[in-house]
Amino acid sequence: MVRLSFFTALLVAGSALASEKPCEKDGILLFPAPGAVVPTNVQFIIEGAGEGQARVQELLASDIALLAEGQDPIPVKAEKGFVSQMARVALRLRPLKSLTPNVEYTLALPRDMAGVRLLNDVLGDGSLRWLAGTGPDVKAPRYKQKPASSEGFYVKTPDGLRRQLRLRALVEEQGPAWFLVTLQRARGGSARQQYPVALEGDTLTIGHDACSGGFGFDDGRAYKLTFELFDAAGNKSNEKAALEVAAPRPLE
Repeated sequence: MVRLSFFTALLVAGSALASEKPCEKDGILLFPAPGAVVPTNVQFIIEGAGEGQARVQELLASDIALLAEGQDPIPVKAEKGFVSQMARVALRLRPLKSLTPNVEYTLALPRDMAGVRLLNDVLGDGSLRWLAGTGPDVKAPRYKQKPASSEGFYVKTPDGLRRQLRLRALVEEQGPAWFLVTLQRARGGSARQQYPVALEGDTLTIGHDACSGGFGFDDGRAYKLTFELFDAAGNKSNEKAALEVAAPRPLE
């Protein structure tokens, strides 16, 4: 059943602008984030933001591998993914062999990507490394609570407009999880937008900051969101989830 949720929009102005962190325009992001413990049958998602979009697209014709000390390289295949209308692109990266349990791996990208900034640098050193867990993940994630409304943001910053919806969801999954979100106007014709969104704790954020993002909105329009739930091994839940929301807009 689809539920209609209207979010409280926040318009930030004056001295509050100084506290808004500048957005990061150009670079790449990885899911799962570097530093995570991943199943031995992990699949990655790599995003390119801003000028990083073209570099990520080039991976479709590049040699990529996972490297580990004392182990043979594991070739990684880049597969066509998703393009956002808000200056982002995402590809799936599939290792062609299983990782060895309890071994740390580093993702080796082409040399011409050495200067591209990692925007979700959890480890703090720019490295693309993960620890393989004890084995494969063959169990699909399950919902404890399907995505529901939390809050909306319509924030003017020195860089531009940030327009985002924050949703809350609880899933039964030991490792990282993500959603393939499809967004379309609830009424009237519009282009369908589809993009992957990571679950961070119990929160997923839909929309864009002043530099880039997964989705674009028109002020105040009603949108239907549908969700496909995946884990870091690519296992897909067969549970369906949908939600109808109103896009954030400035306070009048």
